[in-house]
Amino acid sequence: MAPASLLYLYARDYAPMAILATVVAYYILQTYRKYLQLQHIPGPSGVGWTKWWLAKHQGRGNLCCDLEEVAYKHGPIARIAPDWVLVSDPSEIRRIWSVHSGYRRSDWYRGFRFDPNRDSLLTASNNKEHHAIRLKLLQGYGGKGLGDQEIPVDKAVLAFIELIDREYLTTTDSTNGHVTPRPMDGARVFLYFSQDVNSAIEFGEPFGYMQMNSDFNGIIEAFEMMMGATNVMALFPPLLWLIKSPLVKPLLPKPTDKTGVGRLLGIVQEKVQQRYREIENNENVNRPRDVLQSFVTSSLSPTEVEAEALVHLLGGTDTTAAALRTTIFYLSVKPTAYNTLRAEIDAFFKAGKATRPVITDTEAKSLPYLQAVIKEGLRIWPPITGLMAKSSEKDDIICGKKIPAGTHVAWAALAVMRNKELFGEDAQQFEPGRWIAAAKEAKKEGQEGEAARTRLKEMESVQSMVFVMGSRWECLGRRLALMEMGKVLFELLLRYDFAIADPVKPFQWWNYGFTIHEKMNFIVTKRDIPL
Repeated sequence: MAPASLLYLYARDYAPMAILATVVAYYILQTYRKYLQLQHIPGPSGVGWTKWWLAKHQGRGNLCCDLEEVAYKHGPIARIAPDWVLVSDPSEIRRIWSVHSGYRRSDWYRGFRFDPNRDSLLTASNNKEHHAIRLKLLQGYGGKGLGDQEIPVDKAVLAFIELIDREYLTTTDSTNGHVTPRPMDGARVFLYFSQDVNSAIEFGEPFGYMQMNSDFNGIIEAFEMMMGATNVMALFPPLLWLIKSPLVKPLLPKPTDKTGVGRLLGIVQEKVQQRYREIENNENVNRPRDVLQSFVTSSLSPTEVEAEALVHLLGGTDTTAAALRTTIFYLSVKPTAYNTLRAEIDAFFKAGKATRPVITDTEAKSLPYLQAVIKEGLRIWPPITGLMAKSSEKDDIICGKKIPAGTHVAWAALAVMRNKELFGEDAQQFEPGRWIAAAKEAKKEGQEGEAARTRLKEMESVQSMVFVMGSRWECLGRRLALMEMGKVLFELLLRYDFAIADPVKPFQWWNYGFTIHEKMNFIVTKRDIPL
C-alpha cells in the first residue's frame, strides 16, 4: 500500500481521537496551571480545580452569606474558584476600586448585558469606554437637575400613602371592636413604589404600579426569575455565545412580548422612538427635562439610549426597594431604634419644621437619627452584594499575597460591612446608635477626639462602599436613592405604626447580587397624629 494511502487511513481512523486527546490534555494542563497559580491562597475544599463551589452557592441564592463565612474562616483574602479570589479587607478593596489602580471590570460583567453584542454603563469593562458613557449620562442621573427629581419622588410618596390608606390599613369595627388586619407585603409594595419613581423620573410619568397595586405586566416577576440563571451564567463567559445562537435567540425576551422583561424592552423602545420623532418634528420644545430627554439630546445613539434607559430603570429599582423594606423590617424588630426615630420625626413635625405634604430632602438630611437609620440599614444588608469582580493585566500583591494577572478579584460585601474591628462587636446587629455615638466621640478634643474622628471617617468610608464610592464605578443613582429613603421613612413612620406579621418567619429571601424577598408582611396601623 502506498504511503499516501497509509497516511489517509491513519488520518481517517486516528486523527479525531488525536484532536480530542490534544484538547483534553490542553484543558488538564490549563486547569493545573490555574490551580498552581493560586495554591497559596486558602479557601473552601476543591475551589482550586473547578467553579462548582461558586456556581452551586450562587445558584442556591445565598452566596452573599456563604462568602461572609468564607471571609471569616479563611481571612481577608480567600480563593473561591480556580482563578477567583475573595477580598474582605476594606482598604485593599478601596485600592483595587480606585481610579488609578489599573483594575477594570472582569469578563464576569458580560453576563449582565441586555444586548449580548453591546455594553452599557452597567457592563462596560474597558475603562475608557466606561468613562465616556458615564460622562454622557451624568446630567440624566441627577447632576444639576436633581432638584427637579424631587417633584416626582414627592408625588410617588403621596401615591404610596394613598395605596396604604386604601388597601392595607388595619380596621376596627366600631360596633364590636373587632380588629381586622390587612397585611402589606413589603416585598411587593416597595417595588411598586420604586418602579413608579424610576419610571416617572425617566419618562415623565409613572408606570402605575401603585395605582394597580400589582405587577400588572409581569416585569418584576420575570426580572427576578431570570436573575439566578444570569448570575450563574456570568461565571462562565465562554458559554455566553449560546445567547447569540439561532436556537436560543427565539427564547429570549423580545420587545413584542406582552408581558415580562420583553414588555419592558418594548416600552423603552416605544418611548425612545417617540422622543426622537418629537425632536425630528420639533414637537418637544417645551417638554419637561426628564432622564430620557437628557439621554436623547446627548451624543448617545438611539441604540445606546435604549440600553442606558433599561439600566436606569432596572438598576435603581430593586436596590432601593430592598433597602427600604429591609430598613423598615429591622426597625420593626428593634423597638429602641424604632421609638427613637419616631420621637425625632414627631418632634420635627410638631415644631413645624417639616414641609407639607412631603418633607424636603434638605430637611430629611438635617435629622441625625434618621440619617443614622439610613446608614445602618444600608450597612447591615447592602442593596448590592454581588461579586462585582475586577481584574488587572498586571500581577499584584493583595493582603500580602501575590495575585497573578487576569485573576478575578471579588468582594465579600457582608463581611466588609460587618467588620467588628471597625463597627464594634455588635457589627452583625442593626444598631443606628453606633453612628450617633461615633459622631459624639468625634467632637471631643485632644488625641481621643482625633482618634474618634479618624474612626468615624473610616466607618463612613466603608459604609459608602455600598454605592462603590471613591471609584470609577460609583453609583450614579446614589443621591436619588438616599433622597427616596429619607422621604419614605419620615412620611411613613409619621403616619403609621409598622409591625412584622409573623415574627417567627418574617419573610423568605434569595440573593442574586441583590436580595429578592417574598411574603414580608407588615401589619400597618394608622397613628393618631394630626396632619
